[in-house]
Amino acid sequence: MKRKKILASIALLTAIMIAATFTACSKEGDTIYQSPPEDLPAQSPLVTVVYDPDALGDRSFNDLIYQGVEQAARQHGLRTLQLSPVSRQEGLAYLENLFTDLSTRQDTVRRLVIVTSPAYDEFLRKNNHRLENNPRTDLLYLETRTPLEGKGSTLYVPYYGAMFEAGAIATHFSSEVILVGANPLNESVKDALQGFRDGFATDIFPFDREKTLNVEYLGNTVDEGFSIADTTALKFLIEREDQYVLPLLVPVCGGAAGMFHRMNEMLQFCFIMGVDVPVVSTSCPFSAVKRMDRAVALCIAQWLSADGMPKHQSLGLADDFTGVEIHTVNSLMSIAFHGELTDDILKAAHDEAVRKEAEHEK
Repeated sequence: MKRKKILASIALLTAIMIAATFTACSKEGDTIYQSPPEDLPAQSPLVTVVYDPDALGDRSFNDLIYQGVEQAARQHGLRTLQLSPVSRQEGLAYLENLFTDLSTRQDTVRRLVIVTSPAYDEFLRKNNHRLENNPRTDLLYLETRTPLEGKGSTLYVPYYGAMFEAGAIATHFSSEVILVGANPLNESVKDALQGFRDGFATDIFPFDREKTLNVEYLGNTVDEGFSIADTTALKFLIEREDQYVLPLLVPVCGGAAGMFHRMNEMLQFCFIMGVDVPVVSTSCPFSAVKRMDRAVALCIAQWLSADGMPKHQSLGLADDFTGVEIHTVNSLMSIAFHGELTDDILKAAHDEAVRKEAEHEK
C-alpha cells in the first residue's frame, strides 16, 4: 500500500535519531534491592512498594513509579523495598505480612507503604485501620478517586485530559482507530478510553472523511490485560490486517503496549500511539504520557514534610503530570497525510482538553 511505503520510507530517519532510553528495573526474584545496608543508617526512613503481579519491567506505568521512588530515595536518603509479586495472591500475602508486622512495630523508624494497584482495593479498605496504632507508618494508595476511610492517603492521576488531547489530533494521522484497553474495570483505563473517544469525536478541527473507532479489551478483571505474550500481540495485529488501511492503534494496556510496538515494527501494519511513556519509533508519531515518576516523588517529599501528604489529591493535565508529546522524528507523517500539526492547532487541542478534564473530574 502507498501509505505503508511512506511509513517504511521514514524508517531510515528514525534509525539515525537518538532514541529516548527508558531503563527498566532489574530484580532478584520478586524483591528489588536498592541502597545496601552499609550505605544508609538503619534508622533511615523506609519506603516499601507493592506492585501488580509481574508489573515491574513493563517500561511503562510501573517502571515510572519505580524510578520516582528511587529518585526520591537518592534525594532524601531513604531506604527502599520494592515488591513485585508473581500473582495477586502473592501480592495479598505481601500486604498481609506488612500490615501484621507494622501494626505491632514499636521502633522509631518512619515507614511509608505505597500500593500501586486497584487490584488490592478491597484488602486496603478493610485493613488500613490496622496501621492506626503505629504513628510512624503511613500508607499511600495510587490510582483511585475514592479516599480511604481512616488511615492512608490516596492519589489519582487522571488521564482523561491527555487522552482527549491525543484523540483530538489523532485524525491527523489516521481516520481509523483501534482502541485497546487492558480491561473494562480498571478506573484509570476506563478514564483514558473515554477521554480518547471524546477527543476523537470532537469537531475542534474540521475533518472531511468518516472517522471510525473500535474498542477491544485484552482481559476481563481489574488486574488483567497489562501483560501479554509477543505471539498474542502478533496474532492480534495479523487478524486485523485485512480490516484496516494503516489505522492508529492506541494500546491503553500497560506493559502489553510494548509487545504491540515491537510486533508492529516487523509488520508495519499501523501507527501506534505511545501510552504512559514517549515511544520514538518508525510507527509512533506521538505519545500520551503519564508522569508517575514525578507524582510519586512529590508524594514522598510531602510525606517527609512537616505538613505530610494530603488525604487525597488529583494531579492531571493542568498540573503537567500528564500530557501529549509529538515526536518530531515522525513529523513527515503529519505533512504527508493531513497537513502539518501547527503550534496553534496543538494549543487549541491542549486548552480544550484541560477544560474538558476539569468538567469530567467534577
